[in-house]
Amino acid sequence: MIPLKINSRHILTLLVIGAFCLMPLSMSVCVAEESTSLSTTPFANVEIKDLRYDEVYGTEMVEGGSEVSIKVVLTNISKELDESTFSFQSELVGAIGSISGEGLEEKALQSGSSYTLNHKKLVDEVVIIWSGEAPEVGKRAAFTLLNVTQETTEGEYLVVEIKIDVTSQTIEDVIIAVDNANREIENATLAIADAEDAGLNVADANTSLTLANEHLSNSQQLYNEGRSEEALVEAEKALDSAKEAEAKAGSAVGGRTLKNYAIIVVVVVIAIVAFVLLLQQRQRKRGVY
Repeated sequence: MIPLKINSRHILTLLVIGAFCLMPLSMSVCVAEESTSLSTTPFANVEIKDLRYDEVYGTEMVEGGSEVSIKVVLTNISKELDESTFSFQSELVGAIGSISGEGLEEKALQSGSSYTLNHKKLVDEVVIIWSGEAPEVGKRAAFTLLNVTQETTEGEYLVVEIKIDVTSQTIEDVIIAVDNANREIENATLAIADAEDAGLNVADANTSLTLANEHLSNSQQLYNEGRSEEALVEAEKALDSAKEAEAKAGSAVGGRTLKNYAIIVVVVVIAIVAFVLLLQQRQRKRGVY
């Protein structure tokens, strides 16, 4: 009976290891960072006092269609220049703004407009207010919320540039789903390769894997076309098919393993029966009943 006990322990150990191997993988999320460049101009100090927008949950990115507002303050404005011209550019929808300061006449601004500042006036600070709507997007893309340059007799200098990715919750869900699908396809591919190396029939698993790759390709194409909702559906189908492929490959390996254990058990039982019969035969010869 000792060999039977040892095999039972081996079977239990394999079952426990298998349970841990089937634990789900953790999800990964890609997050972009905003790009903010401040002044290279030597003729003023620049500070972003306020930058507001609706953020897509879990990221630092702007939600498409949300309102954006910016406040930039220029101080220590050089008196060495007679004047300089500020130019304003923005990719916000309906972008408008204003520039003002003590002793200055406030002027309304829009993307593409400019403002000439008289440096000889006693100005402690200049305030730039800017607002607009973030573009509606079908895929994650970077947009310039505000770019201000200063042109002087010395040359042209950057005052401020704020460039941030614009996205949506659906778009971020697509990116996560595609990432998960890619990981699961890799797992399924490895599982199928292991099963094939063992000489097992994995035709059904390969069919599911092919389907997973087709759905993933569809998802990526739809995403590039800006059709994020449809891309999400295809990415989720890719993930499901990949899991199915891995499960089928695992079932093939599991079936072979169970068959092997069954053979071992049969062999052990036969050995035990043979041993018992042999023992009885010897006892009969000795006259023991």
